[in-house]
Amino acid sequence: MNIDGYQVLVFLHILAFGYWLGADLGVYFCDSQMTRADLDIEERLRVRRIRYKVDMAPRTCFVLILALGFTLAQRYGSPVTGAWLGLLWAALLAWLALIWSVRIHGGTPRGAWLGRLDRTVWFGAGLAMMTLGGAGIAGQVGLPQWLAAKMFVYGLICWNGLWIMGSADHWYPLIEALRRGDGDRDEIERRMKQTRFWCGTSAFVLWFLVLVVAFLGTVKPI
Repeated sequence: MNIDGYQVLVFLHILAFGYWLGADLGVYFCDSQMTRADLDIEERLRVRRIRYKVDMAPRTCFVLILALGFTLAQRYGSPVTGAWLGLLWAALLAWLALIWSVRIHGGTPRGAWLGRLDRTVWFGAGLAMMTLGGAGIAGQVGLPQWLAAKMFVYGLICWNGLWIMGSADHWYPLIEALRRGDGDRDEIERRMKQTRFWCGTSAFVLWFLVLVVAFLGTVKPI
């Protein structure tokens, strides 16, 4: 049996893509359950715990797809090769460790600090991808147009991730307010539905951008 290493990387790239979208859909439906006023607070807290666990899959796959993508992109003229590619893998694995550390230390001062650092990395990664992709689109880097466009859109996905996380930040204080019985319950429920709307909107934008990336990577229209 002859196994092509490049095709194995393509398989892993697609596998990570599938786990990312599948788990992200699970997060979306968890959000819909947290806005159900007919569920008692313990049920909603249980859904929240499930949401936080499922949410680690898309975050993990997002970083792995980036590492695998740059490895595959060597075949198409990516300037990130050799030692630079090794350095990129090390940086992305460090980012992945940071993402998991944020979740492990959630609810603590250390977790809050790590979370701010993580979001700075998300912003920087998005900026770097859009810069490299934009340079490729402008012909300043020797990349095929489809690959340069794919990198640019992936950068947009990074920033869209910040939008999703910012929207989801409201879940914890609202659920806790319900649990403690603080404030006007109807107002809290209204704000939860508003949070659900923005989380859903940012998720739909994410799925659209992911479809664009998948189309560019498979069809290579430009």
